[in-house]
Amino acid sequence: MNSKEHYKKKNNDFINYWKQKRENRLQYALKQALFFAIPFSLIFQALESVKGILSFTFLFKFTSIFCLYFLLTYFLSFKLYEKRYQKLLKKGQNFDH
Repeated sequence: MNSKEHYKKKNNDFINYWKQKRENRLQYALKQALFFAIPFSLIFQALESVKGILSFTFLFKFTSIFCLYFLLTYFLSFKLYEKRYQKLLKKGQNFDH
């Protein structure tokens, strides 16, 4: 497999992946933020104190990480992926290659 075929396969995989994810922006951002915030807040709390897992500081860390990553995903990441998706769709409709 040469590099052109490899990138074409990667682009097709991305189009199939993003076609499903772009349906609901809010759900996508919530899932991404949860998958990021839970492990990192646990790690940060464990580095500080294992006993404080159910404490107010853990809740604060989780909430702050979740909110920051949610905003990042909702406003920045989603737009970048959508822009790439639209670009690949336009490129695929061009039959001049």
